[in-house]
Amino acid sequence: MFVSKAFQALGRSLIVLGGLTLLFVAYQLWGTGVLTDRYQSDLEEDFTELIDVVKETTSTTDTPETSESDESNYAELLWRPEGQAMAQLVIPKMGLTATVVSGVSSESLRRGPGHFPDTPMPGMPGNSAIAGHRTTWGAPFGNIEKLEPGDEIKIQTIQGTFTYAVLEQNGGRGNFIVSPNEFNVLDQDFNSFPNRLTLVSCHPKLTARNRIIVVAELIGEPAEPFQRPDYLSQPRFTFAFDEEVIAEALQEEGFEDPSQDTIGRDPSIENAEEPVVETQSAESDRTEIDDVSATTENLTPGTQPQQVSGFGEGLSGDRSAITPSITWGLALITLIMTTGFIAKRWKRWPTYFLSLAPIIAVMLVWFFNLDRALPSY
Repeated sequence: MFVSKAFQALGRSLIVLGGLTLLFVAYQLWGTGVLTDRYQSDLEEDFTELIDVVKETTSTTDTPETSESDESNYAELLWRPEGQAMAQLVIPKMGLTATVVSGVSSESLRRGPGHFPDTPMPGMPGNSAIAGHRTTWGAPFGNIEKLEPGDEIKIQTIQGTFTYAVLEQNGGRGNFIVSPNEFNVLDQDFNSFPNRLTLVSCHPKLTARNRIIVVAELIGEPAEPFQRPDYLSQPRFTFAFDEEVIAEALQEEGFEDPSQDTIGRDPSIENAEEPVVETQSAESDRTEIDDVSATTENLTPGTQPQQVSGFGEGLSGDRSAITPSITWGLALITLIMTTGFIAKRWKRWPTYFLSLAPIIAVMLVWFFNLDRALPSY
């Protein structure tokens, strides 16, 4: 009897674990997209209001000369705090229209494509870089591998609309693959195509093992460079908005209480479709680039020295979420076990019905934190 009951308990536990795993996969693939759509809707409104504010500010400026305070105010409107709307990205080949946020933290990339804050703003001189998810959280860069040389990328900031053309990589592709530690794709010193846009995402799909890179050249003259305000160097972002969105979603469901320069390429990494090939000319270009000292003096005006330690924890996972994910996971297990205990000693279906809402609420919070802790793709 004891062995029989033990196997029955083990079987039920495995069924529950399998069900939770399937639900978590569904949450990552579809549930996260629902949250990102809500974020993007609000961000689009915020960016539209930002454009209107800039137009009003510009129209009320009577003096032809711009003062230092005016430049400072304009820079504050241009460089946004972590997680706020700063640009509109349109890539026709990918069918993408998305609002870009400032920062590449895990919180920022949940809202949409994120701009690396240590690179210039799109349209400015230099190498502006944007990261985005390829599978989860709306998958803004889900079709990044479809970009081919010559495809247009348009991006709008308060300085105007800028057009980039995708550059051809070795083998005639529009992308190349690097390891997560090859940060020199974010460098600012290039002899060819110095004004560029670099798109970064995970590769291959459903993993965060490598990074897929697309480099595009700015068509036309760059915009006037503006230095990033010092006070924006530290993130100013909280989780409050994420929790509010989850709560609203629960309430709606009826729960009241809830580049020609082939830089930074790792020759040992292979593309999912074909091997990454590196020519002698590409190797010489890389050597020439690496010899340039990344100091403030040789950076393009309006940019800052590179301080990145990776491609953003938004793609690599957030270690600070490990503890809350374990805590909420234990809370969910305790709640499920308590429900089963009460159902055996009271009424089964009324117990299941009453416990459904709190179980779903705790489960969603656990999924949210678990997704934060794991590498996102």
